[in-house]
Amino acid sequence: MPSIPFQFPFVSRYHCLLMLSLILAGCSGKSDNLPELAEVTGQVTLDGNPLPDAIIDFYPQGTQQKKQSRASTAATDGEGKYSLMYNNNTAGAILGDHLVRISKTEGGAEVAGPEMLPKKYNETSTLKATVTKDGPNTINFELTSK
Repeated sequence: MPSIPFQFPFVSRYHCLLMLSLILAGCSGKSDNLPELAEVTGQVTLDGNPLPDAIIDFYPQGTQQKKQSRASTAATDGEGKYSLMYNNNTAGAILGDHLVRISKTEGGAEVAGPEMLPKKYNETSTLKATVTKDGPNTINFELTSK
């Protein structure tokens, strides 16, 4: 007798994303043990034009406190501007040097689709940024499609 995979009749992709968001929100709540952070903002352009709906990640490099060494992330707005978040409740990024990855998929930040930017900005990125205590940490990225 062939087996039929079990399916949840009322679980849609939306419900899965909602559940994942709730789990992540619970895992990244406010903590008194946060590393030292600084606010980071900027703009991403592609061939001189603002790059909307891109995801930008700052990965700390050489951090002393490995268990708190998490990436900060943001999505760019319609003008290509971003403001990094360390977790759902806390703005900023860990102080120091970071590897930066910028990604944009067809359909925007909320849809998994083919990557639209060259690999040199995401998979094989060599983009670097330094976050300082005294700031201002306005870090712009001028990307090219070639």
